[in-house]
Amino acid sequence: MSGRFLFLKNTVDTPGAIAEPPNGHQITILDQYSFDPAALRNVDGLLLGQHLDERHLGAFRISLDAFLDQGGRVAVMGPIALPFMTCLVPHRPEGNGHREDWLLEVANDHPVSKGVSADDLTYRKGVVGFWARGCIAPPTEAVILTQFQKTGAPVDWVWDSGTGGKLFVHPGNDVWGYAKEPNTSAQVFPQLLDWMAA
Repeated sequence: MSGRFLFLKNTVDTPGAIAEPPNGHQITILDQYSFDPAALRNVDGLLLGQHLDERHLGAFRISLDAFLDQGGRVAVMGPIALPFMTCLVPHRPEGNGHREDWLLEVANDHPVSKGVSADDLTYRKGVVGFWARGCIAPPTEAVILTQFQKTGAPVDWVWDSGTGGKLFVHPGNDVWGYAKEPNTSAQVFPQLLDWMAA
């Protein structure tokens, strides 16, 4: 099942996986500062990357909350400083900057993380910490997809609003930026869209 998504853009370039979405999905690209909540009427899901102006998004908190409550799907990326939805809290750094602080493990089986190796998320070109260096605490009903090995602190998680809405939160670099990686981390973005569209 293909889905229709809105991507809010706040960078010069459009990421390749957004410009050419996988699996037959459609993504409309809109400059963040041109966003009007009416644009959410024609899409299934909203893609929010790590470089967005959180203060600006916060002005639309009521509309974003309503979209989720009414069955919309939202994917949020990045270490949030100023939460722009009621279900979000600020990012909390994990550890003291040591390699072992950011080693990941898969916590639960889920369509978004199916077949994805924790090592492929942990290491990018041999470096640790690109995927995540902290967490955004989830609601108690959330399903944790990945977590830090050392502490068990949640990294990626999904939450069902109870009214048909779906939320995916990833506290690191945008997952669509991994779509061309030569390993299983490339599966996360297409599987995320499939899950959001289902």
